Amino acid sequence: MKQFSYVLTNKDALQSRPMGNLMREASRFSSRVSVANGAKAAGLREIRDLMNLDMQCGSRVTVTVEGKDEEAAVAAIQNYFVANM
Repeated sequence: MKQFSYVLTNKDALQSRPMGNLMREASRFSSRVSVANGAKAAGLREIRDLMNLDMQCGSRVTVTVEGKDEEAAVAAIQNYFVANM
């Protein structure tokens, strides 16, 4: 299992298109990816679940990646967060 935390800095990143792109990035890998905001957590399979995390610009989220290709997945997802979130 690999984890990283990230503070959201782009207010537009929480709209459905960037979140959908994040989901597509995660779906390239077989590892299970989840995002937590405080006590709430959601997998990156359903956009509705992600939107229910009540993330805002300035929120610190924790991303957890678990699976066979977790090293590559966490690197790609972390790069996506830095570039877009």
